[in-house]
Amino acid sequence: MAGTINKIRQFYLSKSVIIRFILINVGVFLIVSFAALLANLLGVPYNLLPMLELPSSFGEAILHPWTFATYMFTHYQLLHILFNMLWLYCFGIIFLDHYSDREFSAAYLIGGLAGALFYLAGNALLPQYSSSGLVGSSAAVLAVAAATVVRAPNYHINLWLIGMVKIKWVAAVCIVFSLLTAGPHNIGGHFAHIGGIGAGILFALNARFGWLKPKRQRKSKILPKLHERPVRETVRRQPTRQEIERQLDELLDKVNRSGYSSLSDKEKQKLNDLSKKINL
Repeated sequence: MAGTINKIRQFYLSKSVIIRFILINVGVFLIVSFAALLANLLGVPYNLLPMLELPSSFGEAILHPWTFATYMFTHYQLLHILFNMLWLYCFGIIFLDHYSDREFSAAYLIGGLAGALFYLAGNALLPQYSSSGLVGSSAAVLAVAAATVVRAPNYHINLWLIGMVKIKWVAAVCIVFSLLTAGPHNIGGHFAHIGGIGAGILFALNARFGWLKPKRQRKSKILPKLHERPVRETVRRQPTRQEIERQLDELLDKVNRSGYSSLSDKEKQKLNDLSKKINL
């Protein structure tokens, strides 16, 4: 029992930022749902949703600035929050293999903000298709997913009934499905999705190339690497790409046969390190 509790505690600590964001979304969903149910039972025309959703026009949104943040944590349909939280968790655990907790929070919030701006722009460009308001974490989740795919496109995940698949193909299928299901009934929502994806891509590229970092900081990171490289090369030979791929295939075969939990802590760390090397 103590071992199980310790494992749960370690899991929470390692993925705590993802769980916190999921709990916030679920908490807001429960509050909105309970308030609507209570109002219905009492026969009172009261609804929290208009206070939390992003209005459909720039003018209204400026008068309700808090909605730029609240909308990305608000859902009113069970399947909507279920699928969003599932995608957030699945891509989030991969995201944290390559980025920090703070970067996860930043990617989520930046994606949500970009989705809001694109939503408002889409409604302004095509007012005949504008909706009454925007809720949901889809843009924020898509930003996390896009940043993950750009950083590690060849990262393998084990899909039920399919097996090991690279996440870039999972992302491609999701994008194609989203485009095929796009329609005039929710054009602003599709604009929001595009904004979230674009924000995630730019986030990953900035993390890789450091566009927004001060020049002094970028130089301080580059110069030590230039001085250290000859020393490292003389100490040990770097493995070739073929050797890395062979070791990675051996670990992935074991995961495919027995599951990720069958790996030892050392093998999990080695799998993570090899995945990073193969994507450089």
